[in-house]
Amino acid sequence: MRQQLMPRRVPALAALLSLPLAVAPSLAGVVQVQVKLPAEQRLDTANVRRVLVAGFRASDHLTLSLDKEVAKALKDLIRRKTGFELIDADPPPLPEQPIEEAMKNEAYWRRLGQRFNADLIIGGTVDYASRDESGFSEQDQVMTDTLQRNRHTVWVEREGFRLELGLYFFRGTSGKLVFEDHFTEEMVFRGKENDDLSVLLALFERLHESILGIVIARPKVETRYLFTE
Repeated sequence: MRQQLMPRRVPALAALLSLPLAVAPSLAGVVQVQVKLPAEQRLDTANVRRVLVAGFRASDHLTLSLDKEVAKALKDLIRRKTGFELIDADPPPLPEQPIEEAMKNEAYWRRLGQRFNADLIIGGTVDYASRDESGFSEQDQVMTDTLQRNRHTVWVEREGFRLELGLYFFRGTSGKLVFEDHFTEEMVFRGKENDDLSVLLALFERLHESILGIVIARPKVETRYLFTE
């Protein structure tokens, strides 16, 4: 489950005066505006410069190496969207232990930190699966000669995809687990010829803002209401 953050307290008037506003149509006497508010990252990265993406414990998949694809996507996100120095190395594998024990193996993560001179190490778990979402659906059809609208039932082929991602963050100097979060994303597509990798990357892209919000400050948009004369 994604963790919800409490909004940072900012004086309303100062926020409205200092930040760009998008004014929406409203009833007389009230104006609805969209304001951008600063949001601090969820993990203290003040002393982080070098980041290492480690391995992922992944479920089996018929066509994809999920651990490699997710590690590659995460490295690309960090490289493009953060100011950290991404360590250019193949993701080191996780310890051969049950996942709960592997994430508590401080000695292993500390050795990785020393070996790669990493300030922060990110590892994780990934599960990705598809399922048949086909079923009957009601559709409206307009007759061209009479312009009458008729409703009929048709069979629609659909395919659903689900991505479950766990991210674990370790201090390179101590090997201590300092933060973790878990995400779930789902999408449904028409047809049965969907490309597994393209859908995986689309699901991962939906998590970009949530992942970035862990390590860097990201603005958030909130709705405010102003009373007018």
